Amino acid sequence: MSDIDLSVAEHVATITLSRPPVNALTLGMMQALVEALKAADANEEVRAVILTGQGRCFSAGVDLREQLAALESDTPGPTSVGLDMYDALLNSRKPSIAAINGPALGAGLGIASSCCILVASDNTYVGIPEVNVGMLGGARHAMRLLGHSTVNRMLLTGHQLDARELFHRRVIEACLPQEELMPYARTIAREIAKKDPAAVQMARKSLADVEQMGVLEGYGLEMGLATELGKTENARGAMRAFLNR
Repeated sequence: MSDIDLSVAEHVATITLSRPPVNALTLGMMQALVEALKAADANEEVRAVILTGQGRCFSAGVDLREQLAALESDTPGPTSVGLDMYDALLNSRKPSIAAINGPALGAGLGIASSCCILVASDNTYVGIPEVNVGMLGGARHAMRLLGHSTVNRMLLTGHQLDARELFHRRVIEACLPQEELMPYARTIAREIAKKDPAAVQMARKSLADVEQMGVLEGYGLEMGLATELGKTENARGAMRAFLNR
């Protein structure tokens, strides 16, 4: 069985990290994740993507044993695919939901934080433990979710935050019992899937792009996309329907 499972139902793709017990990311697994993300993005039947992990762990990050072996043999290890993986996540046309079903550490946190919407089970905790094992990475992704001081503490000490703290800080949309996590994530995904795909994809693109811009530059990009969207019959139909209520 593949370490990455991809299934599609009701316009929703579910991608599962399937390498228990902790879904540690190997080179092959990260390459397979990139391919699964690209396949979901290219599939016009897919309107939203859920990422989750098998069992009670989202992902403990890269497989340290494989990464060390790669360093010692001067061959590509899991981290060599990192940029491709995050590019596939951040630049996907389809909105993504991280259904964080347990610990999300290092690259696991990076994957979750690269999704559009985050929900988590109550056994979840997140961290950037690289400082404890002679590695670096993950801070920039954590900064999308958390403040300067918190990220520095996590990066420099390995400090972890649990799901209740993440919910208190409004990092996640919900903190749920394990058995309620996927139904909740699917409800959000199906809600997205009911919307006009062109409108959703342009909204997704605008938010992904403006996040890297200043206020005025970002507003200009949004207005350009709004003009493009307004040329579609679905958008005009939605406006007429609202006005004729």
